[in-house]
Amino acid sequence: MNDEEAKRAVRAAYLLQLGRGHFTEQEFSGKVGRLIFQDALNESLIASKNVGAEHRYELTSQGRSRVKVVLAGGVYDVLHLGHLAALTEAKNLGDVLVAVVATDATVKLLKGRNPIFPEEDRRALVEGLKPVDRAILGYEDVGFGFEQILSDVKQDVVAFGFDQESLEKTVRRIIERRKLSIQMVRLSRFEHEQYLNSTSVRQKLSEEMK
Repeated sequence: MNDEEAKRAVRAAYLLQLGRGHFTEQEFSGKVGRLIFQDALNESLIASKNVGAEHRYELTSQGRSRVKVVLAGGVYDVLHLGHLAALTEAKNLGDVLVAVVATDATVKLLKGRNPIFPEEDRRALVEGLKPVDRAILGYEDVGFGFEQILSDVKQDVVAFGFDQESLEKTVRRIIERRKLSIQMVRLSRFEHEQYLNSTSVRQKLSEEMK
């Protein structure tokens, strides 16, 4: 198995087990093929895992070291070019990009309003963007919730939007308290952001509906 095949196999294994910790031979082979499944086993990129009476597999630490996982997060209520630019930049920081989407309850708590689109719609739309490998919903408990996300995703890099200073401080405290080896990166400000952002789009839609 060459380097590209190995990386593709590890990416598939990581995404399959995200949130549940294991995957089946059929699931993995369906993503990368039966031959690569065997090669991944032979090269100790994946290993068998006992889950009750069922035979399951998981990514090994050796396999996990072959890819860099990036985590980015946001509300993504009205998708615009700023979101796409930020997520594209975040993806360029590693091999796999996981985007965490704020729940409806979190949006209401932090912004004092309900989102225009419900959480599952926002999650599905974000996951449909080319740079995003997987979009997941966050937890409703904002403080503990992001700490749980860090444990679930096991990312190497956390990327923050230019306006996510508060979230960056929260994550920095978690990383320092738990002594985690995670790189923190502030993404660039999108040059047209002052003309195109969620607030301005929402205001424009409101005005046009009057």
